[in-house]
Amino acid sequence: MNLITLIGFIVVPVKLEEFYIEHELDMDSEALIIYMKESLSMESEIYIYPIEETDDDLVYEKNGIKFIQFFPLDYALELINSDLQLMNKGLTDRAIAERLLEYRLKDA
Repeated sequence: MNLITLIGFIVVPVKLEEFYIEHELDMDSEALIIYMKESLSMESEIYIYPIEETDDDLVYEKNGIKFIQFFPLDYALELINSDLQLMNKGLTDRAIAERLLEYRLKDA
């Protein structure tokens, strides 16, 4: 899954619940962190890990693969819904993904 696909799930509450179940995400985790495999880009594969596994590291390595932290899942939702008000602008999933990535890259 890439960032655009993830956005399609997380911007719709019903789909978000399905996403949690389908991907067996740890609902008891203090935080779920979105990581991108190898680099921060639109094409990168997305993985979500509990903070307890990654220790909130910006670069997390698992099985010899480097993952770079994008955002905590809750923070990404907050950015979409309130801080950047992306949902209120009627943007496509791709446009939302591009704006989030741009925001993250400038934050680095």
